Amino acid sequence: MLVEEQVITPRRNDTAADTSDFADCLYRLRSTHQGIDHQRMTGLGCLFDAFLARTASDSPEDVTAQVDAVRELAADPRALGRPDRDGTDYRNEAPQRRDAYTWLVERTSSTSLMHMADALDTTVKQVRSRVQTAAAGLVGLPEFTSQARAGVIGYDRYLYGAARAASLEPEHLADFDAGLARIRVSDMTAFKRAVTQLIATLITREQRTKEVRDRRTVETYYEPHGLGTLIARGPAHQIALLEARLTGMARSVIKGLGTPLGVPESREIADGRGMRELMFDFLTSSRPAGTLTTQAIGSDTVTTQSAGSDGDASSIVEAANPAGIDIDATAEKIADALVETGVQCPVDGEWLKRQARITITVPALTLLEENTNDDAAGSVPGMVNGHPIAPETARQLTGTGHPTVYRILTDPTDGTALDHAAETYTIPEKMRIALVEKWQFCTLPGCHRSAVKA
Repeated sequence: MLVEEQVITPRRNDTAADTSDFADCLYRLRSTHQGIDHQRMTGLGCLFDAFLARTASDSPEDVTAQVDAVRELAADPRALGRPDRDGTDYRNEAPQRRDAYTWLVERTSSTSLMHMADALDTTVKQVRSRVQTAAAGLVGLPEFTSQARAGVIGYDRYLYGAARAASLEPEHLADFDAGLARIRVSDMTAFKRAVTQLIATLITREQRTKEVRDRRTVETYYEPHGLGTLIARGPAHQIALLEARLTGMARSVIKGLGTPLGVPESREIADGRGMRELMFDFLTSSRPAGTLTTQAIGSDTVTTQSAGSDGDASSIVEAANPAGIDIDATAEKIADALVETGVQCPVDGEWLKRQARITITVPALTLLEENTNDDAAGSVPGMVNGHPIAPETARQLTGTGHPTVYRILTDPTDGTALDHAAETYTIPEKMRIALVEKWQFCTLPGCHRSAVKA
């Protein structure tokens, strides 16, 4: 009887093995992420140092002492040999940090950032936003920054807090820093909610309303493939009203209600555009308009004048009483001198040419009709204010734009514009009429182009 020897192998616990592999991967992911966060914090410090150096070089006066003081406030305490600093030290420095941050804000808009934008391969607007965030975080939020440097919080959480701090007034930064350092939440969504609640405790509703109105702005961004983005920030009710007007017009078009939009009763709407497309087209085709505060010609400023003082009647508003005590009545008289005047964007060609002009650059071969196929010469994109657009769009804009065309010479290897004056020539209308009457067709041998189209 033969007995077959069996080799018994232990069974592998796949669940335990998979859990072990996942734990190892999670550990390596967390370690790598912490290293990346450390590098990003270092990069933010380098960006801020570059901004300070540029500020010192751009300033007409000597600001070396101020720059050195700001650089010391923003530096890592461990690098300065003071690793044991705590919240008490930071609160004692609050007045100094507030003044330093105010000084930085005043110079953010006047400092040249083109070289930094080129080094980071981004726009000047983006660099300025990053510098403002770095200044608010490194100078205005020392305790919160120390947590990020120690790895207690991640860089994304730190960047969000610093960006929100950049929207606050300098006197609120110390309390905001202390509040941020006390936030203990597990996920980013809860952290954002806690930050919003913290800001609500620091700023009154009136202050917040004024801040929102003072910070209203319009931003534009251009992407490499011809896509542009327009962002309008301001009071929520104004944005909501604009959206409601655009939505109402687009909905009327989709429902075929053309009478309220000015469509003649003998015509019906047969437009195939969708809601969002119609809203965009209505917005970009609208004529900018609004109101401006105006005063009588010759009134440089509007001031009050009490009895017995001398002044030009065109620029002085009499006080409501001889002592000038009745503030409300005097304010009403000043309001009467200032009038809200409605304005709208002119449609005059000369004004548009001077104030609302865009530059369209089109390669010569792209512009020619015989190069509209898919060959390399005719498919080179055009440019609008330095941003690429499709060849078809470039040809359309050039054909429907100003009759004058400028010739610019470029380097054939890389397309860089050469230091050669742009040449242009527009035929006067009277001369054009005479030439068309004299020469019916082009005189160049072999060319049969009509003089009217020349």
